[in-house]
Parts: sequence; C-alpha cells; structure tokens
Amino acid sequence: MTASPIEIRRLTGPDAAIYREVRLEALLTSPEAFASAFETECVRPVGWFAERLDGGAVMLGAFRGGELVGTVGLLVGDGPKRRHKGMLVGMYVRAVARRAGVGRLLLEAALALAALSVELVQLSVVKGNVSAIRLYERAGFVEYGLEKRALKIDGRYYDDILMAKDLADAKR
Repeated sequence: MTASPIEIRRLTGPDAAIYREVRLEALLTSPEAFASAFETECVRPVGWFAERLDGGAVMLGAFRGGELVGTVGLLVGDGPKRRHKGMLVGMYVRAVARRAGVGRLLLEAALALAALSVELVQLSVVKGNVSAIRLYERAGFVEYGLEKRALKIDGRYYDDILMAKDLADAKR
C-alpha cells in the first residue's frame, strides 16, 4: 500500500476548525517550539482562528488523504523598512506524518511563496531540535545567532537558534 500524496495549500477561514485542532496539538505536544501557549489558545473560539487565517500570516497546510498533517506560516515584515524580510512561523508536522517528507514539502512551498515578495527569510528553532535544524540547513538556512532563554516553561529555559536564508543571493 502506498501513502497518499501530500497536497500543500493555503489555509483560509473555512479551515479554521481543523487548523485549531492541529495548532492546539502542536502547542500541547511541543510547547518549547512555540512562543504561544496551549492555555492561551485553547480558550479561543474557532472564529478567532478563522480571522487569523484570513489576515496576518499566510498559513500553509499539508494534507494527506484529506487530513491536515502539517502547517507553516509566513509573516512578511510590516512597513517600508521591514517588508524585504519574511519570518517562518508555526512549523509543525503531526507525529503520524513525520519522516515522510512533509516538513520538507511545507518548507519548499513556504520558500517559494516567500520568493515572490521578500529577499530574506528568518526563523527560530529551539536548540536541541536536531531534525528541524537539519531540515533548515539542508534548505540553505544558516545560523546567525542564539537567543538565550527565549522561552521559560515550568521553570525551565529554552534557547532559540536564529537562522536565515538570503533569497536575494539565489536570484543573482
């Protein structure tokens, strides 16, 4: 039996309920990977998630057999001094879809989208998340800094590795 193909598409308001489910799963199972907290977002109604999908970051979803199995967002800088930069946010692949290339497909789609409007893509990844760091390095991201104590969860600190990919270099 072969696995269903992965479809990547933009998430919009009608996807809010399934996005909310996956987002809350991500916050609950990998709290150190996200600045937001499960306790904050679990009380938000589906409508709040719909508004988020229809404004702000462009959220992409990876679907396998009709099921949302991964997400990634692209935030473009605001104003004339920052709109040349994009930030990848909310990258998450459900456990059932890991090691199947879903993260790579999401990242490729986000970078293709970013290339239409920005010159530089940045992200942060929790120190110690070796598989994510490897994925980003393979895609051409380089480490440019470390944010010590980026998050504090239950008395424990987590550092974030700051990474960037210069899309302008690729166009030259």
